[in-house]
Amino acid sequence: MSLIIATGSNIGDSLHHLEEAKQVLAQKFSLIAASRVYVSKAVDYENQPDFFNQVLEFRIPALSPHQVMQELLNIEKSLGRNRNIPKGPRTIDLDIIFWGLDTINEPALTIPHPRWNERSFVVKPLQELPFFQTIEKCFTIPKSFNVDASPI
Repeated sequence: MSLIIATGSNIGDSLHHLEEAKQVLAQKFSLIAASRVYVSKAVDYENQPDFFNQVLEFRIPALSPHQVMQELLNIEKSLGRNRNIPKGPRTIDLDIIFWGLDTINEPALTIPHPRWNERSFVVKPLQELPFFQTIEKCFTIPKSFNVDASPI
């Protein structure tokens, strides 16, 4: 089973931010695979630059999901994440999408990510990772989206 983390950026040198996040994450967790980078229009808060996104697959660490989520928040902060506008522009965004096939429904953490299958910028890159073969056996995978992502 794998830990799936989605990364996103739409401020500054987004490709650099994604690469930097991947490098920091790979120092903390064992990287299995990385998708290509995708670009898409913003969703929810739409008045902002396009997003660049990548999905990463890691071995599940010895840490708990809550500890990993706290680690992701710390990494976001260290890479310049500012949370002034909810769903607004960001240097980096890190989300746990899957923790194997586990389900967690708590106020501070929901896994799988509650909107993963509504987001082309998650689903399309996810399809490039080895763990997708497991996911597609357990979940319905949409074929079309309101906002479409494309590989760069």
